Amino acid sequence: MPDFPSPALSGRPIGDFATIDAALQRDGGPLTLAWAEFSLRSHLQPIVSFSHRSVVGHEGLVRARLADGTAVAPYTLLREADSAAELIELDRCCRLLHIAQTAAWGCDGYLFLNMHPLAFASLAATDCATFMREACATLGLPAERIVIEITEDVLTDDSAFESSVAYLRELGCRIALDDFGAGHSNFDRVWRLKPDIVKLDRDFATRAASDEAARRLLPQIVELLHEAGSLVLLEGIENAEQARIAMAADVDFAQGFYFGHPSGEAPQAELVVAAIDRVWTDYDTTQADDARRYRERIGDYVNAIGHAATLLADRRSMDEALALFLSQPGALRCFLLDEQGFQISRNIPAHGERLAHGITPEVDAARSRWSRRPYFRRALDTPGRVCVTRPYLCISSAVLCVTVSISFMLAGQRRVLCGDVAWG
Repeated sequence: MPDFPSPALSGRPIGDFATIDAALQRDGGPLTLAWAEFSLRSHLQPIVSFSHRSVVGHEGLVRARLADGTAVAPYTLLREADSAAELIELDRCCRLLHIAQTAAWGCDGYLFLNMHPLAFASLAATDCATFMREACATLGLPAERIVIEITEDVLTDDSAFESSVAYLRELGCRIALDDFGAGHSNFDRVWRLKPDIVKLDRDFATRAASDEAARRLLPQIVELLHEAGSLVLLEGIENAEQARIAMAADVDFAQGFYFGHPSGEAPQAELVVAAIDRVWTDYDTTQADDARRYRERIGDYVNAIGHAATLLADRRSMDEALALFLSQPGALRCFLLDEQGFQISRNIPAHGERLAHGITPEVDAARSRWSRRPYFRRALDTPGRVCVTRPYLCISSAVLCVTVSISFMLAGQRRVLCGDVAWG
């Protein structure tokens, strides 16, 4: 971690609480705070929980104006700091302003606060603990309600990154890993730091709305982050479709213009709850329609593989038993496994099966073992019931497919019959 000194600004430590708090202008309306030649105000954007049907917190975003009322972009504001000390002081001014405004409006739930990388890197050296404790105690907002958002690329030294995270946790703050999925994102940081919340970059919402593959992948990413011990927030939700996709992906929290723009006025939770309820209505309708379309699409393959297993159990030939399945328009192939997952039949292709070109090796199917595959494990767990996998890339023909499978008895031996179906 950089060894920052404790420089003085006008004979005082960097951004001490008492001085910044005294600069707050409390006139009954939204709070303002003067820094340099700028007037700063706090704008809060709601963060929602679909499951709780409520606003569970807000993110604090600073808005700055010059004396003549001209708006100044946040990145322009940051460039006005002439030194590390001024930049850290500006960062503290913004944090205190958000805490004070949240307390003044009586907002419940979490307060998400961004922290400049320089301030994050110098937490201990600049005695951030004293500032945060005084701010939380004086303004009546417990540190446990504060979520500090940090980006993965603020430090390249993992030990320094982890030390800063530990420092914030000792203060009682919660940690959110921001912009996950952009830039330097990697799961190693999630597993090592165990953030309370991972904020998925807004690109996830945009891509999932326009790309079916991204839409299928999103729930898997959310599930992996859940298993790593973090809650998941998807940001950048701007319309009803993106909100429904976020709900279907099982994210814990959502944020974006659809639920509310950052506002300098007291939040109105009832408007946000109404938006959440609209998402639930859309989700219920869409899920029912999707389930119906899925049943219609997969139904013939499920019936055909079940019919084939019945015929095989009755000692009918493979050609006769599989004829119905292989005649289906999306059928790729069938194969038979023993109770250990070894393939005991050749791949029996459907007419027009698409073969791989330079992606998968040409091997003898009789040497294959598929006991790791979900279609094998699930079939063994539910004998006599047809199982269907999620879409995946087929190693045999390098196309997206699903596999239907069923476990049955053949001549006193447990067998699993599998059929691959193109799903692109």
